[in-house]
Amino acid sequence: VIDAALGLSNVGSVICLGNSGTARRYPMTLHRHWPEVEKMLVTVDGFAVPRAHWHTVPEFRRRVLNEWDKIEPYKASGFIAEWPAA
Repeated sequence: VIDAALGLSNVGSVICLGNSGTARRYPMTLHRHWPEVEKMLVTVDGFAVPRAHWHTVPEFRRRVLNEWDKIEPYKASGFIAEWPAA
């Protein structure tokens, strides 16, 4: 999807849509490859609790923490860039 998006022209903004556990990486990946485009993040989940309560559901918590652990190694490898940019 990113390869296809990078070929587009005249795009000023994108909406990144994904699960709360993995969603942080979506705009970070886009920002690494497409920094000039404004990004907005929208999350969706299949768990029957508000996103703010992710830590109260074992499987939700496992997914979020598993993804969190990937962020720094991915940044160090150049796969993603900090977003929002500092």
